[in-house]
Amino acid sequence: MLVTVEPRAKRPAVRAEAGPALTELLRRVRGARLPLDTPDAGAGRALRRALASQIEDYLLPRLESPEAPLLVVLGGSTGAGKSTLLNSMLRRSVTEAGVLRPTTRVPVLVHHPEDAEHFQGLGAALAEAPGQADAPGSEEGDGTSSHIRMVADEVIPRGLAVLDSPDIDSVSEANREAARALLAAADLWLFVTTASRYADAVPWALLTEAEARGTTIALVLDRVPAEANREVRHHLTELLTEVGLGSSPLFTVPEVALEDGLLPESASFTLTSWVLNLGRSALARERVIARTLAGALAALPPEAERLAESAASQEEARARLAGAVDDSFAQASAELTAALTGGRVLRGEVLARWQDFVGTGQFFRGLEPTVARVRDRITAAVTGRRDTAGPLRQAMESAVAVLVREQAVAAVSAARMGWEEQPAGRTLLADCPDPAVPRVPADFDARVRAAVTGWADEVAVLVRDLGESARAKARILSFGVDGVACVLMLAALSPAARPGGGTTEVAAKLLATSFGEEASADLVATVRSRLLDGVQRLLAGCRAGFDQTLAAAEVPPRQAGALRSGAARLKEALR
Repeated sequence: MLVTVEPRAKRPAVRAEAGPALTELLRRVRGARLPLDTPDAGAGRALRRALASQIEDYLLPRLESPEAPLLVVLGGSTGAGKSTLLNSMLRRSVTEAGVLRPTTRVPVLVHHPEDAEHFQGLGAALAEAPGQADAPGSEEGDGTSSHIRMVADEVIPRGLAVLDSPDIDSVSEANREAARALLAAADLWLFVTTASRYADAVPWALLTEAEARGTTIALVLDRVPAEANREVRHHLTELLTEVGLGSSPLFTVPEVALEDGLLPESASFTLTSWVLNLGRSALARERVIARTLAGALAALPPEAERLAESAASQEEARARLAGAVDDSFAQASAELTAALTGGRVLRGEVLARWQDFVGTGQFFRGLEPTVARVRDRITAAVTGRRDTAGPLRQAMESAVAVLVREQAVAAVSAARMGWEEQPAGRTLLADCPDPAVPRVPADFDARVRAAVTGWADEVAVLVRDLGESARAKARILSFGVDGVACVLMLAALSPAARPGGGTTEVAAKLLATSFGEEASADLVATVRSRLLDGVQRLLAGCRAGFDQTLAAAEVPPRQAGALRSGAARLKEALR
């Protein structure tokens, strides 16, 4: 089949703004992060790789070098005969063919000797194709690379290059990735399949993708038995029509015996003539390049919009995960504040120690005449009677520590449960390298004890340093610093005073006696605030594991909007 030379058609112009818009979109595509296990995450990651490859390996290079040789990539399934076809076109072996799979481990690009300069920086798909082994020694005069073997051959006309890529369904994942990247860099796919495998799912998925993004495609039906040629070709044509490729050139290569590893010239003549004549016709090359370029550019904004949807799903999933943590710790924080200021501490051991403290008259004796106070202190020193302020302080510290731990465990458990209800959260928890994260820290109890003891010590120092008036100093000295500190702590852990002589009312009156009502109220507020600030910091520290896990699975904010903006800018540049 020869390429017909028609009057030169004007190539559709690409506006100058397309290049910068494309570069900006590439930056935003590369910057998209889809680490969370959302329903569309897998498809989104594949789409991100495909878009980045398409822009970087084909669109930008082609826009920058519109006159560069037409790149024809031979693609297809394992054992389709791509390497044999290329060797047969050149009438010599330049790429390895055989029964071992995969055969094509290193891509081989054949070009005219005078076109070598065009392929020195061909792009990431060729220069950095993943997983490729070093090429075998090349023939004299051939250039080689660790990732692609360059072969100069005068059989290939100037303005044309043919590349034999790895199998699209190779057993090697690296080969499959390389094949997809190379196909993304093609101006023309020469897709090779066989009479026995033309209906396989993998090739058709790739063909459908390529058609959607406007790639020019020609198909080769290889090793077709003579008796099945008509039927197979007819069925394949129907399949091509169903996916929008009905107008694509279709070549058949009969099943024949090889001659020195090559197809007989008669078997490959039609295909070889068609490919080589593409190189000889500037108009034909220009039309193929223009069609593929225009199609790829036009398909890019909708694909970027699809990626933006996946990015939005990531943002929403992250917001839900962060929200589960925020809600759990906010609820625990509110409940802890209510417990510490609502009287929950004034129960059990604390209440018993308070009653013991008040019942001994230790505090009330501070109200007696000086002679009586001195007498009681001398008596206590001689008899060894215990000071009940110490047990009261210990009981309050212990009760506060229990409440803090209780709410920390509740917050962490609720946050974990919130994550486990979401696929993304379950995956993050399962993949967390440290099984102790996110959990209540192992040293949490020690940290709580230290913080609560520190708070109690601060209260004692505050009481010791207070007495600005002679009366306050006298009261503090007569009651004892530890005793006043315990009353102040108990008042801070109590609800608003209620009439009736209860614990809260008694503590409030005792403080008012020492400092005055207004000053004592300010003292209680200060002591309570210091306690709440300290325990809230302890509680917040328990969410560090969740926050760190989310930070490691980074989802940039507003990435979906950035992708949509980039797509809109490119779409505008293409009008």
